[in-house]
Amino acid sequence: MMRSLALMLLCCSQLLWAEAEAEKRWSFKVLINDREVGSHQFVVVEQGELLSVTSKMALDFKVLLIKRVTYQHQATETWDAGCLAGASSETSRQDKKLWLQAVAEVSGLSVQSEQGSALIEGCVRSFAYWDPKLVQGEKLLNIETGEYLPVVISSRISAEDSITHMTIALPKGDIHLQYDAAGDWLSLQTKFKTGAELKYQRI
Repeated sequence: MMRSLALMLLCCSQLLWAEAEAEKRWSFKVLINDREVGSHQFVVVEQGELLSVTSKMALDFKVLLIKRVTYQHQATETWDAGCLAGASSETSRQDKKLWLQAVAEVSGLSVQSEQGSALIEGCVRSFAYWDPKLVQGEKLLNIETGEYLPVVISSRISAEDSITHMTIALPKGDIHLQYDAAGDWLSLQTKFKTGAELKYQRI
């Protein structure tokens, strides 16, 4: 009887832990013009209305087979009740270094970066590709540069396979995302000014 009780308590504790904290991961190959140039990984830990997000991106490729391009980016984000509560990032582009720190205050989100300092009022969201429910609003925060960018977001569901096709329209180009019927992020596609096409391929 004591053994059965112990097993029951163990199962209950594991169930409560699973409900208290859930982790999701996404890993993508990054391709430019269908050539693999790097990777991007995301880890999201959910605990109630709190989300903790970490991401790492690494690119290494050559332009016109001559100029080598290297890019390293890592970021952390904290979300509370669907709004960004804090963030930090470090980015290395060739010899250029970028950084960002953001923290929630009573009057809004305080953002410091290479661009300077800003206080953004209201519920601030970033480009949270990993959750289509969070990709909302008229502006989104670029966690790399600190820019608060105007966006127009639209989506449609394919009748054939129930895939959701979302488009984030930006002044300098559009970002296209795909999600399955359960809302799981599948892919990303966009274009550079040069016309080169960047894609995320889920692995």
